[in-house]
Amino acid sequence: MKIKITITLLFVLCLNSMTAQDISVIDLRDWDGEEFYKLDGQWDFYWNQLIEKRSDSNVPPTQIEVPHDWSKIEINGVELPDFGYATYAVRLILPKEKPQSGMLITNAFSSYNVFVNDSLIYESGVVAKTKKEYRGYREPKVVSLKEFKSDTLDVIIQVSNYHHSNAGLYYSLEVGSWNKLIKELRTNQGLSLFLAGAFFITGFILIAFSAAYRHLSLPVPFYALFSLSMMYRLVGTDYYPLHAMLNTLNFDLAICLEYLSGYTASLFGGLFIFTLYPNQTNKWFKRIFLIVTIINIIIVLVTPSVFFTSILRYYLLFMILSGCVFLYTVIRAKIDREPTSSYLISALLVLVLWVFIQTIDFLNIYGNHFGLRALLLTIAVILANLALFKTFVMRMDMLTKSRAEMEYQKSRQTMLSLISHEIKMPVATLQMNMEMIKRSSEQPEKFAKVKDKIVDLSLSSVESIKRMLHDFIYFMTLNQKASDKVNFKELSDFVNENWSLEVISTPESNLGLRYATDKMTLKYIMNTLIGNAMKFSRQTDAPVEIHLNQKGSNLIIEVRDYGVGISEEQLKTLGTNQSKVDENQEITGMGFYLAKDLTERLGHKLWITSRGTDGTSVFISLKSI
Repeated sequence: MKIKITITLLFVLCLNSMTAQDISVIDLRDWDGEEFYKLDGQWDFYWNQLIEKRSDSNVPPTQIEVPHDWSKIEINGVELPDFGYATYAVRLILPKEKPQSGMLITNAFSSYNVFVNDSLIYESGVVAKTKKEYRGYREPKVVSLKEFKSDTLDVIIQVSNYHHSNAGLYYSLEVGSWNKLIKELRTNQGLSLFLAGAFFITGFILIAFSAAYRHLSLPVPFYALFSLSMMYRLVGTDYYPLHAMLNTLNFDLAICLEYLSGYTASLFGGLFIFTLYPNQTNKWFKRIFLIVTIINIIIVLVTPSVFFTSILRYYLLFMILSGCVFLYTVIRAKIDREPTSSYLISALLVLVLWVFIQTIDFLNIYGNHFGLRALLLTIAVILANLALFKTFVMRMDMLTKSRAEMEYQKSRQTMLSLISHEIKMPVATLQMNMEMIKRSSEQPEKFAKVKDKIVDLSLSSVESIKRMLHDFIYFMTLNQKASDKVNFKELSDFVNENWSLEVISTPESNLGLRYATDKMTLKYIMNTLIGNAMKFSRQTDAPVEIHLNQKGSNLIIEVRDYGVGISEEQLKTLGTNQSKVDENQEITGMGFYLAKDLTERLGHKLWITSRGTDGTSVFISLKSI
């Protein structure tokens, strides 16, 4: 009997020894507790089993390397599907004097439960054997190990996945000091929120900017929408701060928005480059890029998540190539002297590198480089915003110059129209006089009577034509800028020196104010107004006067006459190209139009007031500087 008992005990001990040897173990006895330790290596894998302890399974586990994607492994010659459920198990042997430790699980696709020494310590979503009972959830978590006194921990993780093409423990798990792991997690989530806030502010400001400057309505809103897409991308991926704040967020909606934000960021970023540099954009690349991106957006909206998550890796490779093409486009724009910036070239270079590292991390080729990606994205945001500011300042400057050129051409065309209209009268007079001279050879006695009148009319017509040509040449060649700065006394002296008229000055106490103008242009304007006033003043009327007044910060010049006055109807058309010459009016159409246009170019204001039968007053207002 004793022999049988002894044999039985030996058999049990041998069986336990064999079982212990079959258990996957990660030995951490040399770990100092200061650095984070990745639990990469051999784990026990129980496919289609949800067990809480090893003894719950009657089937021996498959030993696999973690991290991994279970859809990439085979069991008994059969490749596993993307969706399903399984259990992972490993034994951790910690130092005798183990620190207050924890375990960081950044992501397990797509719901999981964590057991340590047969105790459930954390649930993420709902782990189940059917899709109907299952509920996905994604939030990085630091689970505490400090409550366990033993230096040997049996870690069991149940995982179920019915959402993602990646399945199981796809990313590394880490053990480390509880406090340090919590600090790192919160720092990374805070960094994601900070960058998301930067993109949100940029997007919000640029939407307002595009509303104010509608001539830049295409590139600016596209960059704003790119920024807002990147904002969600940062809070809804990696360390998922949005999920931490809204833990009831529908998982189907969350994963859809996560992928949509990536595609829309690419779409709007591409449209920004295409609309900013249309001449340098390759049309075939533009079509291919837009078609591929829009198709991916549609796929996210209409297909199951298990499918659309499986094609992202290919689109990321496509984006690396597209980023290089975008970079080439901007460099071409720089060479072609388009309004661009070296900042934008640098920003695109950094973004291409960011997409490359993002692709490596997504494919889990060489660990997680979140810190590097965050640094690159920060640099890209700074460079892109500097580039936008500089590029749009340059573009607005070009638009301003273009508008000025258009205004110049419009003014020139208006002047040509006015001259062609007003020159008809003197030309008709000359033609009539020439006809009269031609006929005078037949009736010399009649010619002698009208000779003086013909000569006077001809000279007057020639003078009118000369004045019109002089006005046109002056208008076309003068660079009207307010380059002179004068005070009230200096302007009063300027008026007295140039015109022998009565000057009535009414200064205020503040004589130190200075006014920007151009004396040569102002002299031309004043000559036109004074000439008109004198031309239509009768010999019995009081002489023309010049009044100088200070009203607040403005200096007012008034040319006052006591002539025939001007009608209300004519007041409405003065200063426009519809002005007409009338011998009963005291201001000619083209002269006053030119004077008004030159006044506005100097930044002054000109207006006219009729005093009825008492005459007319024309005012010029100069602002102080």
